[in-house]
Amino acid sequence: MKALFCIFFLSLGYSGFAQQGQYIEYSESANFPGNSDAVIVDDVALVHTTQILPLDKSGKIHGAGDINAQNNQVFLNVAAVLKNAGSNMEKIVKLNIYLRDTNLIDLVQEKIAKRFQFGRRPAISLVVGELSQDEVLISMDAIAVSAKKAVKVDYRMPKNHSINNETAESAILPAGPVVYVSGQAVKGALAEATRGTLEQLHTTLTFLGLEKKDIVQIKSFIRPMSDLKIVEKEFSDFFKDATIPPVVNVEWTSKDPVIEIELIASSPNTRVNSGQQIDFITPPGMTASPIYCKVTRINYGQKIFTSGLYGNTTGSTDSELTSLFTLMGNLFKNTGSDFRHLVKATYYVGNDIHSAKLNEVRPKYYDPLRPPAASKAMVRNVGKSGAGISIDMIGVVIK
Repeated sequence: MKALFCIFFLSLGYSGFAQQGQYIEYSESANFPGNSDAVIVDDVALVHTTQILPLDKSGKIHGAGDINAQNNQVFLNVAAVLKNAGSNMEKIVKLNIYLRDTNLIDLVQEKIAKRFQFGRRPAISLVVGELSQDEVLISMDAIAVSAKKAVKVDYRMPKNHSINNETAESAILPAGPVVYVSGQAVKGALAEATRGTLEQLHTTLTFLGLEKKDIVQIKSFIRPMSDLKIVEKEFSDFFKDATIPPVVNVEWTSKDPVIEIELIASSPNTRVNSGQQIDFITPPGMTASPIYCKVTRINYGQKIFTSGLYGNTTGSTDSELTSLFTLMGNLFKNTGSDFRHLVKATYYVGNDIHSAKLNEVRPKYYDPLRPPAASKAMVRNVGKSGAGISIDMIGVVIK
């Protein structure tokens, strides 16, 4: 059956390889030559890294002002982090890349195309904004298959690959159920908002029967990035009795709220076994939305990770979004999925017009009872010239 499955995807332009019982399939991108539009991976242990910076062995920024030197250093650090978690560069399924300058996009994409073997390139998302240190031009986080047989979330502590040495450099997500919690936001000044949002997320975890130790990765969308130390202080206080999981920080341009936080967690203690492949959950005190779900849980099956996808940028905003969702629908159809089996969306938008139009378009494609968990962040640049929106998505192969 597995052999037939591989043949089916090869006929669609996919390539796959099996190694030690781990199976990954790639769809080479039609938009960008350096990545895959989608990567499919079995229900196996996956390592999620923290945001990795171009730091040398002494923990100092390497190659100030030199994107080639920093790009190389980041990848050296990614390789070291993955090795410590039982993985390697060949097992990366998703890379999230953050750049300081729009002018660096083409160069970095070219370097990535040369770094990964054709037919085995990861899905890639790329955005532009301020980074955590003035000298840093590039940072990234990765998701990769791990050979470790984790039965619970396994944190790997830092070895000078990120600025904050209190934070785990990676976490291994065991095979089995996983939850994606949409971005939550409490208003207020940055410290108050961070603290309140973390407490609100903890309430959601408690409802799900989970604890802090089940968190695999946290992503914060913050403004301004220059006040990151305030956020880190609140994280340190919140996790004073537990390990701080891998953390990724993305600058957004929102003025209210100033921070939004999403998370991924292992879900070994599912309170209600629905028997469904995906559960769409609205915790108590929250209101269900037809365009995004507060929490989604994958109970079983293969995951699909997409790159940041773009629509046709030569027309209007409406046509750009329509072409983008059409592309996404075709991509998921070709990977054995559909819009009813999406679990997590990250929408990067470049302006208010695209943000508003996105809200108009989503109901046309999503089942209002089964929309994916989501975060929407307005950023300086979404990673492609002329584009006003990029969407990356996680789905499942329908079983």
